[in-house]
Parts: sequence; C-alpha cells; structure tokens
Amino acid sequence: MGFDAYFFARLDYQDKEERLANKTMEWIQRPMYDTLGDGPQIFTHAMYHHYSAPSGFDFDTLSNDEPFVVNQKLTTFNAPERSEEIYDWVTHQAEHYCPKAT
Repeated sequence: MGFDAYFFARLDYQDKEERLANKTMEWIQRPMYDTLGDGPQIFTHAMYHHYSAPSGFDFDTLSNDEPFVVNQKLTTFNAPERSEEIYDWVTHQAEHYCPKAT
C-alpha cells in the first residue's frame, strides 16, 4: 500500500501495558516477511494517550484546561509554568518509547 509509517491508538490493553513497560511502543513491522524478507518495512507507533491531547492541554472549546498565556503584561501570564508542565508530560511519555530517552 506504500505506507512508510503507521500511527494508531487502539491496541489491546495487555499489549499496551507490556509495550509501555518494555519501552516498545514503536517498532518496525515487516509485512509478509516470509515471502518478501526485510524489503517492505513500516515504522509503527502506538499512541500514548489514545487520540487525545495530553491531559491538561486540551484547548477545545468544550474543555476547561488552562490556556498558555505568553503576554507578560497580563496578570494571568503562565507560560513558564505551562511550558514546564508540557515538558514534564512529553518527557514522561518519551520514557516509554525509547530505552535511551531520559
């Protein structure tokens, strides 16, 4: 089908738990390996937080998540704190994808 990569979120909860624990949420699929060998390869990525935005960072109109406020003149300025929160979330997520992530 010409795919180079495949991103998905719906996998069995036991498979997901194992992949999270073993840091194997990304892998290379080799379809039809028995007949085609290593030729066709598809980078595969199981999404960490389903198809949703990270917790606390859903900026949909129906969400009550606090927005990023980058204007330092406003009393609601919170860019440093919100940046740290998203950095922590991404760093935590990365720990489940690559053994080298720190």
